[in-house]
Amino acid sequence: MKLETYLFSDGSWDRELDFSLDSKSTLVFVFGSIHIDDIQTGLDDIFNLFKKATIVGCSTAGEIYNTEVFDNSISISVIKLEKSRFKVISKKAKEDYSYELGKEIVHELIEDDLKSIFILSNVLSINGSELTKGINVNLPDSCSVSGGLAGNGVEFNRTWIIVDGKLVEDYICAVGLYGDSLHIEYGCKCGWRRFGIDRKVTHSCDNVLYTLNNKPALEIYKRFLGEKAKSLPSSALNFPIMLIEEGFLEPKFRAVKAVDEVSNSITLAGNIPQNSLVSFAVANFDDIIDGAQIAAEELCNDLQNDKEALCIGISCVARRVVLKQHIEDELEVVVDTMGDKVSMVGFYSYGEFSKSKSGNCSFHNQTMTLTLIYES
Repeated sequence: MKLETYLFSDGSWDRELDFSLDSKSTLVFVFGSIHIDDIQTGLDDIFNLFKKATIVGCSTAGEIYNTEVFDNSISISVIKLEKSRFKVISKKAKEDYSYELGKEIVHELIEDDLKSIFILSNVLSINGSELTKGINVNLPDSCSVSGGLAGNGVEFNRTWIIVDGKLVEDYICAVGLYGDSLHIEYGCKCGWRRFGIDRKVTHSCDNVLYTLNNKPALEIYKRFLGEKAKSLPSSALNFPIMLIEEGFLEPKFRAVKAVDEVSNSITLAGNIPQNSLVSFAVANFDDIIDGAQIAAEELCNDLQNDKEALCIGISCVARRVVLKQHIEDELEVVVDTMGDKVSMVGFYSYGEFSKSKSGNCSFHNQTMTLTLIYES
C-alpha cells in the first residue's frame, strides 16, 4: 500500500500532490469545510489530478490532520492499494428507510473476503440507530464497521457527501474493503462518566424520550442539570444520556438534540429503546483524553510496526466543544500511541459508527472512533 496525506488550508496545499498515485486501485478520503468557497480550489485539484481514483468524503465540524484540528480546510488521504481492492456504493438517504438501507448496504457489499465497511452519511436524512440495526442483520462476524455522520460546525442544517465526483446532500456512501492482505483494526471509546442512578425508559418513541420511571424525562433531566438547565439545549453537550441496552456489553451515549417543554420530552441523536436503562453522564477532561488513548491502544494490539498505515479518526463534535483549546490533546495521545509509521486524517462528526465488543455495529455519540488500514 502506498499512502500520502495532505492538508489544504488558506488557499494552498501543505505540499505538492503526488498525482502518480492516481489509479483505479486508488482510494481518496476527503474531509472538508461546509464553506465551499474557501476550499473550491483544493477540491478542483483533487478531482483534476485523481481522475482514475475513487473519491469519497464529507463535510465536517472540524478537519483532523495528524495532531491538529482545522476549519475551512481540506484533510485528505490518498491510498493506492497493491494487493487488496474496494467497492463503493451510494444511496439516497431517507430517515424512515434507514433500517432497509443498512440491510441493502451489507447485501450489496458482502463477499467472502470482505474485511470492513466504512460509512459516511448525511445527518439530517438518516437514523443512525436504525441504520446499524439493518447492518447487523447479515453482517459477518469477521467484518468491521466504522464511519460517521457529516458535520457543519455546531449547526445541524446542511452537510455534503461526495458521490460520483459531486458534492451532494441527503446521501449515504459505503466503502467495502476486501482482501486477505488487508488489515483493518478499530477502536471506539467515550470518556464521559456515569453520574447518579439508573432509570428505566418507560415511554419512548424512536429517538424521543418521554418518561423515566413513569416521570417526565425533561423534568428529571433539568433537575440533574440544575442552573445549567437554563441554557438548554446547548448545555446538554456536556451531559449526554448513557444507554444500557440489552444485548450490548458496553453502554452507548446519546447526545441531546432538542427539548420540548410542552410534552416534557427530550429528543436524542439516536434511538432510546423502551424498557432500556439509562443514566446521566458528565464530561471530565482527563477521562475524555484517556478515552482517546484507550481507543488507540485497542487498534494497535495487532499492528505490524514496520508497516505504513492510515488511521481515520472520527470524533464527536461534543468532544470538541468540551475540550475547547485543549482539543488537540486527544489527537496527540492517539498519534503518540500509534507511532510514527501511522498517518492520521479525519473529522469531527455528528455521530459515529463502530462495532462494539459484543460484535454488533452500533451508532454512537460523544465517542472517538478510529479505523486503522494497512496491507501486509
